[in-house]
Amino acid sequence: MTTDKLKVALVEFSPEWEKPETNMKALDGVIAGLFSGSVPDRPDMVVLPEFFSAGFTMNPEAAEPEETSATYAWMEKTALKYGCAVTGSVPVADCGSRRYNRLFFTAPAGSYDIICKEHYDKSHLFFGGEQENYVPGKERKVFEYKGWKILPGICFDLRFPEWSRNTASGPYDLYLNVANWPVARNAAAEILLKARSIENACWSVFCNRTGSDPLLDYSGNSAIIDFRGRSRGERYTAAGVPVVYGVLEKPPMLRFRKGFPVLDLAPDM
Repeated sequence: MTTDKLKVALVEFSPEWEKPETNMKALDGVIAGLFSGSVPDRPDMVVLPEFFSAGFTMNPEAAEPEETSATYAWMEKTALKYGCAVTGSVPVADCGSRRYNRLFFTAPAGSYDIICKEHYDKSHLFFGGEQENYVPGKERKVFEYKGWKILPGICFDLRFPEWSRNTASGPYDLYLNVANWPVARNAAAEILLKARSIENACWSVFCNRTGSDPLLDYSGNSAIIDFRGRSRGERYTAAGVPVVYGVLEKPPMLRFRKGFPVLDLAPDM
């Protein structure tokens, strides 16, 4: 099924450190709220922050097995229960003990007993710990959901415009970034997200956590930005957790691209 409008809820969740079961139980209440009146309409896509089930840990023991991730199983169950896409990043380890910061994208496909599973491994790992503990992803990916083409990114990826470059020959519609972006660099995130939308003539969403971990503080500042660089999200709460909700519209974006064909000048990736 395709749609010209995509309803998106960005959950500014503050996870308890290395407690996946506790965090997923808390998120059950948040997501139930999203589908029982906390936001204006049932979302098509629920976006969760980077490492939403564990916090931004470098602990090897916190990485979940690639094929049996409990967090991914919870995402799949949630997507099937509510008939929506669920996405966020999880620390995972393969059978060779290589660890990845992996964004999972899961959604019902066709019927509610069939699941669509996509993933993207963070390419630009942050210096000062992440580079030493995780393996960078090498492949840029585009997912498709309800007729929308979605380019995923994770936190630090936001700073690298060449990685998110949109083109006329293979355009995407939505840039999706999930993050643990500290409060000290909020101003940079705001500027960079708007730049990604403007230069790529696309919608962009940025879902960032709140609260604190053992090293840093976070204040959310999640946002939905349209293809002209304008903020389009509204703030709500669900089970006490801040949520940014918005409705993305594709036809105005396509009309803008036709009248201002900036993507025609972009080099192919």
